[in-house]
Amino acid sequence: MLTLEEANRVIAAALNYAREHGYRVSVSVCDTFGYPIAHQRMDGALPLTPHYSIAKAVTSAGFGIPSEEESRAELPTLPIALAVGTGMPLSRLRGAIPLIQNGKVVGGIGVSGSPSREEDKDCAHHAVEAVGFSATPRQQ
Repeated sequence: MLTLEEANRVIAAALNYAREHGYRVSVSVCDTFGYPIAHQRMDGALPLTPHYSIAKAVTSAGFGIPSEEESRAELPTLPIALAVGTGMPLSRLRGAIPLIQNGKVVGGIGVSGSPSREEDKDCAHHAVEAVGFSATPRQQ
C-alpha cells in the first residue's frame, strides 16, 4: 500500500526535476483504486494541468501501465472501476507511469504541464527512480 509520505516524496522529486528544467507542472499520485493520495500544482502551471495529471495517474495506476499504452483489461473488472464510475477521469495521454514496489503496482504518478507529453513522462520517470520505485514489473 502506497503511503502519503511515499506519495509526497515522489511528488517532491518530480517538482524538483520540473524546476531544474524550467517546467511548470501539476503532479498527482493515485492509489490502485484510482483515488488521489497527493497532488501539487506549481505556481505558474496552467489551470487545466491538475485535471490531466490526475486523469493520467488514475489511468496508469488502474491499468498498471504507462498512460499512453493500450490495455486488454476490461474496465469493469479493474479496481479503478468504482472511482471512474463516480467521476474520476481517465486519460490515454502520455505523462504517467505506474509506481511499482516489490513487483506489484501500488499506484501511479501523472504529470502535466511540461512543454511536451514526452517531457511529462520524463519527469514522472525521474521521480519514480529518484525515490526508489520501479516503473516496470519484475519479469516472472
